[in-house]
Amino acid sequence: MNKIFLLFLAISFMKISNAQTKALTENGKEVLLFDDGTWKYSQDSSNSDKKTDSVSTNSHNFYKTSSQSFLVKSNVFNVGLYIDPSKWTYTPHGDNEKSPEYRFSLKTGDAFVMMITEKTPITLDNIREIALINARKASIDAKEESAEYRIVNNKKVLCLKIKGTIKGIKFIYLGYYYYNDNGTIQLVSYTTQQAFNTVQKEMETCLNGLVEIAK
Repeated sequence: MNKIFLLFLAISFMKISNAQTKALTENGKEVLLFDDGTWKYSQDSSNSDKKTDSVSTNSHNFYKTSSQSFLVKSNVFNVGLYIDPSKWTYTPHGDNEKSPEYRFSLKTGDAFVMMITEKTPITLDNIREIALINARKASIDAKEESAEYRIVNNKKVLCLKIKGTIKGIKFIYLGYYYYNDNGTIQLVSYTTQQAFNTVQKEMETCLNGLVEIAK
């Protein structure tokens, strides 16, 4: 796989996640997206109804594995990601970057994860709308393939799978979204649709390392 293209996917995601712009939700309501990753309904849409599509909860509980022994802590708020250091590497953001806080790479395959953190709490139903808005700014045909709540290490997270096309190449984002009173985390894995079946298990296992850290 072209790793330059996969880097492009990450950059595209970050640009759309941090741009200050107006966008429309699926129900036609206008929101303002700010360059720090926060958002609000525009003045004309301040009384907008929120997305009403029901989201089911997966009956299975998800936990980190015993091999996920290394904790990468967020410096933004009290969350972290346990990784298997024999399979994954990680790097913090560059000196001239604010986000993502960390990038993770699978050593033996074409799978990548971004940890995007901010101090503003965003509820899961609202972040569902924003995630799709952001994806469609990079890929006009981006589509939510699935949405469900999961209990991951005893915390409720939103799991979203989004497909789209960029520069003629089909991609998949699979992400966990979680918030508490101290902030919000978007833990987003990504790869091409061609490679997804091969690396899906490793991607999901990595995402299942998401934990809230006691203060």
